[in-house]
Formats: sequence, C-alpha cells, structure tokens
Amino acid sequence: MVNAKNMPSTTRVGCSFGWVVAAIGFSTGAIEPGTFKSFGVFILPIQESLDCSISALGTAIAASHTACYVLVPLVNILTEKYGSRRLVMLGGIIMFLSFLGISLATNIAVFSVFIVIWGMGVSLAYVPPIAAVIKYFPTNAALPISITTTGCAFGMMIYPPLTEALIEIYGWRETILIFAAFNANICVFGALIKPPPPLYEALATPRQEMIPALSLSGDSKLNNVINVFKKAAKGFSKIVSLDVLLLEPIFTIYAFACFVLGIMYSAWMIYLVPHAVVRGIGNQRASLLSTAGGVGNLVGRIVYGPILHRGYIKPVQMFMLLACGNLGAFVLDPIVLDNYPGLVGLSSINGLCLGVMAGMFILVSQQVLEGEIGDRAWGILCVSFAVGELAGGAFAGLLFEATGSYELPFLFLGGLSAFIAAALAVERLWNRFWRN
Repeated sequence: MVNAKNMPSTTRVGCSFGWVVAAIGFSTGAIEPGTFKSFGVFILPIQESLDCSISALGTAIAASHTACYVLVPLVNILTEKYGSRRLVMLGGIIMFLSFLGISLATNIAVFSVFIVIWGMGVSLAYVPPIAAVIKYFPTNAALPISITTTGCAFGMMIYPPLTEALIEIYGWRETILIFAAFNANICVFGALIKPPPPLYEALATPRQEMIPALSLSGDSKLNNVINVFKKAAKGFSKIVSLDVLLLEPIFTIYAFACFVLGIMYSAWMIYLVPHAVVRGIGNQRASLLSTAGGVGNLVGRIVYGPILHRGYIKPVQMFMLLACGNLGAFVLDPIVLDNYPGLVGLSSINGLCLGVMAGMFILVSQQVLEGEIGDRAWGILCVSFAVGELAGGAFAGLLFEATGSYELPFLFLGGLSAFIAAALAVERLWNRFWRN
C-alpha cells in the first residue's frame, strides 16, 4: 500500500499542488456558473432590446448550459489526450470571443448562436480542472471536489447583484463586454494547471473498453458492413457514455433523475429574478435573491464535502435528502408570494439543494457503480442533466407566457423534486433487498 511517508519528496509536492489545482477549479467555477446565473438579470433588458419572447430567450440561455454538459464525455476523452491546461485555455478564448459576439447581437438568432458557442467553451474550461483534481486525489476526491465546485456558489452569490449594478450604469451590451474580460481570465488559470506526478497517474484506474465483443455471422462483405456500423456505434456510445447504460440498465433511473434535475436547475437559475420582478419586487432586490441562492449554495458545497469525506452519509442518500429540501421550498413558494424575507429563505434553500445536487454526479456514479465504470458514468448523468436544462428553460418560459405567472412552474418543480426522491428510494431498496 502506498503511504504518504514513503512517497518521494517530489510526489509529496505533487500532492500539495493538487490543492492548488482545486483552487484553480474554484476560480474557473466562480466565473462560469456565476456568469450563467447572471443571465437571470440580463433576461429582461435583453428581451426588450432584441424584441423576442421570454420563452425563446430562456430556451437560448438554457441551450448554452445544455451544450456545456452534453460535451462533458467528449471533453473527458480530449482531456486524457491533450491535458487539462490546453483545453482550459482554449475554453477561455472561446468564452471571451463568444461574449464579444453576444454584445453585438441584434436579434435572438445571433444571440442564440453565440451563447451556445459560449456554452461549448464553458465545457472545455470547467471539466478539465475537475478531471485534474481526480487524478491528484484518486482514492478520496470528495473534499477537493467540493472545494472546486464551491466556486460555482461563490460566483452565483457575487455576479447577479454586480450584473444589476453594471447594467444600470453601462447598459446590458457594455456589461456583456465586461463579462467577456472576466471570462478571458480563465486562460490565465488554465496556464497554471500541470499534470500530477507519475505515482498519482499510476493510482488512477486506466480506461478500458466497456462493450463486450459481439459474434458475427454471414458472409465477409456483410460482416465488413456490420463492423463499420459497430465501430461507429461503439465510438458514439463511448463519447456519451451510453455503454454504461448497456452494462448497468438500472443506472437509467439515475440518468432520468438527472434529466429531471436539469429541468429544475435551469428553470430556477433563469427565472428566479423575473419571478420576483413579476411579484412587484424591484430589480435590485430581485437580483439579491440570486445572492441568497448563492449563499445557500456556498454553505451546501462547503459542508457536503467533509460530511461525505467522513462517511456520515453516502452520496445517493444525500441526493435524496436534498431533493426533499427542494420539494419543501418549491411548495412554499406560492404561499410566500411577495414576502421578501420569505423569498430570501426559500432562495437560499433552493440554492443549497440544487447546487449541491448538480455537483454530486461523479460521487453518485462512483457509489452506484464501483470501479472504472463508475468514474465514467458521470458522463451520461451530465448529458441527461443537459437535456433537462434545455427542457426546463423552454417549459418554464412557455408556461409563464400561457399563465402570466411563475407560480405554477415553480410548484411543478416541487413535484419533480418529489419524483427524484421517490425514484431513488425505490432503486436503493431494490438494490439492497432484491437485486442479489
């Protein structure tokens, strides 16, 4: 067994640098989700400027995060081949240029193209630092990953009120240019990342081919055609981690739960501020609800890592408890109405629950599917979450246009939270009592 006392001095230095990489992930995370959350503040002035529907704009914003998460499995593969440093720097450049394009958009089509490209850049910049952290801490990554993902909460807390203040001073287009400069800093953070020492690479489980070979019959020409399609399907399956579902069909429940979580996450992130404005709360105070959500998110991300690290609770069980917390907050939303302290409290609860759940995919997959397949399974969870985000942005916007209120969409989100808790509880009971 490898003991820290027996490690070479260079390896111990590498271990220390792993915490630096976690801090780099914190910094990039603060910029990326913080920027996404700020679009909840941008949405009303952009809608007025581009003269488009709220559902079209919300769908475009959600599509940026969908692009980010759909590319996660592919970015994982690219990270293995090219390293984290290059991809993070490339992602920062793409994000910077995309925001320059957004600032020049004159219609929803142009805005949509550039914001989706921005989401692709986010995937390149956000995923590699997490992969690097896992390589530095291959045996117990819960605490460093929680540090890395805490940056998301910090950005959610700081960026929305800053966005509101900047829009009042400069307007939304000039504020987008300022955000382009923020995004450019990711290139600097990426340049600081370096790979772990060889010993840490050796501890990490190498990737293996997960799909068993299929027996073929018939003449050679038919076999050649089948082999071509087989290789193409195998490559696509590996990129999006669909092979995980072939090997472990029960994991489909977790993929669908993450799809539902994506609906909730996107709808809450995009429409929280407009939801408060419709209830008669001023723009500045409404943007501070995002800060309250960020505070809750920050508390959750600080606390959940040590709790899981010490083994007080397992990731799936925590995921279920957080879904129950979401349920309570969304159900109470129509009761609170325009009571500002009440909305602050509910925003904090939603920020805590949704933020932690969205940051636990890899820990959940490692608990449910042990070994190398568990390390890769978070890819399909990210893809499912991404598709859900697109659906959430469109669904909540369309429902608002139909009813003129966000109360029904938020209440529906509570029902989705109940579904997640119930589905995972059934799966855990089946796994414990009947699977074996």
